Amino acid sequence: MYAIQDAKIRRLTEVDGLSCAEVEVQPGNTGDPSLLVYVAATQPGNSLEVVRIVRNHSDAVLDWYNNNMHTAFEDATETAFENSEGITAGEDKARFQSELLAFGLLGPTLQRYLVGQG
Repeated sequence: MYAIQDAKIRRLTEVDGLSCAEVEVQPGNTGDPSLLVYVAATQPGNSLEVVRIVRNHSDAVLDWYNNNMHTAFEDATETAFENSEGITAGEDKARFQSELLAFGLLGPTLQRYLVGQG
C-alpha cells in the first residue's frame, strides 16, 4: 500500500477530454516515488475518481526545472496497484483513492473545483 505523506493540487488540466485536477502526492514510505495523480468528476453523481497516475522518478537536485518531457515520469495508471499483497488491485486502488480524497481538505476542495465548474 502506498502511504501518503503530503498531497496538494498543482493545477487544473485536461486528460483524455476530462477536466481534471493534477495532484502531487509525496510518499510516506522511503523509496516510493512521488506521484502525479489526475482526479476527475465522473457521471453520474459527480463522484471523484482517479483517472491517471504518473510516477515521478525525477531527482529534485538534477531535475529542478520540473521537466516532464523525459523518462523520469512514468505512466503507472494500469500498473500502480497490481503488486498488492493480500488484496486485489481494484481494492488497493479504491483504498488509495479513498485515503487521497480524505487527506486534509483535498476531497472537498477537488469537489468544489471539479463539480463546481459544471
